[in-house]
Amino acid sequence: MLLKRNLTTFVVCLLAPLAIKAQDVPAGNITVRSTPPGAEVTLKGDATVTGVTPTTFSQTLIGDYQVVLRRYGYEKYTTRMTLDPSKQLSLDITLVPKTRLKAAARSLFIPGWGQRYGDQKTKGFFFTVLAAGSIATYLILDNRFHDKYDEFEARRNAFDSAKAAGGSYANLQTLQQNLASAQKTAYDAENVRRISIGTVVGFWAFNVLDALLFFPEERGSFTVKGVSVKPTAGNGTFGLALSRGF
Repeated sequence: MLLKRNLTTFVVCLLAPLAIKAQDVPAGNITVRSTPPGAEVTLKGDATVTGVTPTTFSQTLIGDYQVVLRRYGYEKYTTRMTLDPSKQLSLDITLVPKTRLKAAARSLFIPGWGQRYGDQKTKGFFFTVLAAGSIATYLILDNRFHDKYDEFEARRNAFDSAKAAGGSYANLQTLQQNLASAQKTAYDAENVRRISIGTVVGFWAFNVLDALLFFPEERGSFTVKGVSVKPTAGNGTFGLALSRGF
């Protein structure tokens, strides 16, 4: 019995330093918080881990990591950090909200860019495709107009040359008919080209107005008879926040 007791004591003393050392190892070495909370956070490095703010990563990470935060309705935040297992790091981020004006400004330069900025990716794709199609159509019609106008110029020069050379009445009449036909064709081509220009300008303006007026509100929040319901996240829990305007 005494031998068994001494053996147990020896084993406990032998394992105690290992237990103390294990307790010293942190459960994770980086905590990420955001304002507002509920953002998806991704750490990319030797490993890739994800979470929802506020969160403390249970993995012990070491080395250079890219930190990316995403939340619907807010600008993506990206930074780089060097993680050290011996140091407990904390990252507090204030996310910048996306706005209608930023969306409209983007669509003013590139149709569909503002819609994609507002997380309306399908709509943005169609706006970009339609804009490219309308511009391509204008370029085709503009080229056609110049061809018809060059043909009109050639027939007018031919008529003027024949008239100056004293050509016959029948020949001049034929040349004049050809000239009138070429003039009408060039005139019609110019009208079609102007319509295509108006289409491009109108579509571009509609694209900007759509980005400005139909900018999406925060996903998941809604209002019923003055009472707003909005999802919340914090300390690993999720819930709903109720508010009422007076």
